[in-house]
Parts: sequence; C-alpha cells; structure tokens
Amino acid sequence: MRASPLLLLLLAAPAVGEPTASKPTLASVEARVFDRQKGAIVTMEESSDAYGMNSDAVILVKLQGTYQSEKPLTLKLVVSAPKESSEATGDSPGWKVTQTKTLEVLSEDGNTQVPFLVPYRCASAVKVTVTLTGPGVKGSKTLDTSFPCAE
Repeated sequence: MRASPLLLLLLAAPAVGEPTASKPTLASVEARVFDRQKGAIVTMEESSDAYGMNSDAVILVKLQGTYQSEKPLTLKLVVSAPKESSEATGDSPGWKVTQTKTLEVLSEDGNTQVPFLVPYRCASAVKVTVTLTGPGVKGSKTLDTSFPCAE
C-alpha cells in the first residue's frame, strides 16, 4: 500500500511550536566601545575620554542558523572582571554584569547579530561568557579581553 502525497507532506511538516530550519549556534563574540558623546561605536583610541567615562561596552553576539518557535531561545551574557589595582584607576573592586535576552526568531538568512550594552569599567582582564539555550540547543562561547584606560 502506497501512502498518499498529502499524508507524506503532513508527516514531513514540523509540529506546531517546534523549531524550524538549521540549528542555531554561537558564531562569535566581540567587544566594542560606544562613545556617548559621539553617538557611535569607536575604538578605545577614538573614544572622547581615555578613561572610559561617557562610554559603554557593546558586546556583539553573532548567531548562525535559523530559528522560529513559540518556545524562545535564551541568550545569557555574563561579563566580569577581578579586583585589581592600577595607576589609572587606583584600587578597583571586581565586578560582574549579567543580562538575558529571549529570541523567538532569528534572521532568515542564517546570520543574526544580537547587541548587549554594559557599563564600561576599566579593567585589564575582562571575561565575557555567552550561553545560548533552547529546545535542542545548548552552547557557550567565552571571550577574554580588556577594557583599557589611559595610564
């Protein structure tokens, strides 16, 4: 007995609420500087203030793959720096910032960029960890960087 074309089509279709297309993954994580005075993303050298004042850190997370579901993906960002002492900032306490975003849809072309904005605090060792979770999806990436200030 042969199955009808309609039955085959129904069997091949994803269930309602299930993710569609290619499985999303974390492609990269980048740290940049947003200069509030200029209203632009710049390098630290181009920043209006060499001590990071009037600036924010932009963490840009690039995702690959497509996704559309009633069950959203969760993108969690943790940015931290240990306690340290320097000529530019003196004694600085360690700090940690955590942010979470939910994503129900990713770009149809398979490339999505998600920005996070965190306070810019001078630190020679900054750890950025991004975790992507959702139905059938789990991954993380870490970026070791610095938020430099003039010495």
